[in-house]
Amino acid sequence: MQIQSIRTFVAALVGVLLVRLVAALPAVAAGLAWADGVFTEAGYAGISALALVQAVVTAAVILAYQKVAQRLGDRWPSAEKWMLGSSARPSYMPRYGK
Repeated sequence: MQIQSIRTFVAALVGVLLVRLVAALPAVAAGLAWADGVFTEAGYAGISALALVQAVVTAAVILAYQKVAQRLGDRWPSAEKWMLGSSARPSYMPRYGK
């Protein structure tokens, strides 16, 4: 498995778990239920506010987790390895060289 795949998978897994834990809090669940009601009243019954909010927040948490791990890795490479599964950062070759 390639380094970038491992790092992306680990960041995504941790991000999804964090979002699920926060969404399980009663206050957060109540807020999401309220937002669902607002969408339904506005005539968007086919669109779930919960699904939209969860998708956006999950993506943001994954990105934040990965960036925090990289910042910590700048100073402590072992922290990045522990948080993302590898301290080696992938490098990419340009498709069309000069």
